[in-house]
Amino acid sequence: MQGMRPTRLAGFVLLGVAVIAVGLGVFTLTSNGGSPGAQGRPPVTGTSTATTQPPTTRSSATRTTTPSPRPTTTAAPTTTQAPTRTTTVVPPPRQTTGKPSLRATVPVRVYNNSFIKNLAATAGADFRADGFDVVTTGNYSQGTIPTSTAYFTSAPGEKEVAEELGHDFGMRVLPRFSGIAFASPGVIVIVTEDFKGGK
Repeated sequence: MQGMRPTRLAGFVLLGVAVIAVGLGVFTLTSNGGSPGAQGRPPVTGTSTATTQPPTTRSSATRTTTPSPRPTTTAAPTTTQAPTRTTTVVPPPRQTTGKPSLRATVPVRVYNNSFIKNLAATAGADFRADGFDVVTTGNYSQGTIPTSTAYFTSAPGEKEVAEELGHDFGMRVLPRFSGIAFASPGVIVIVTEDFKGGK
């Protein structure tokens, strides 16, 4: 090395230094993984090992929600005073006794046994005015009747009507005798001179 020129020696030294520097640089790059701040981390490969959760997908269908009914509030009943109720008392229908109905249903036949003209017609008019159903007036000439009399049969109601006639007009009341036993139905009244008329 004594015969080398100082300039050439310096060149070799610089070249050696450059080679060493390049070697150190390559070593440093290889040992650091080629990225700053990556020491101590595993090498990153193309496949990611991180677990990613799939995004939550919402249903495209529209969710129908039924609104809850509103609570109904029942108002407390208002207490009002009831109107005064007017009750009209209707009297029960007047019940009539059986006598008026018998007077209207039991026929009465009136005969004159006197010398007084039209006495049967006069007596019949009085009986009708008192509510009796007079159907016939005439003369009785089959015998002499001593006093005005109302005669009845056993038919329903005849005795009662005969008694009413006797009471109202002052006559005796008897069952029919044989001479008129089979005459037309109803009460037979034979009036004589003692018939006073009216009640």
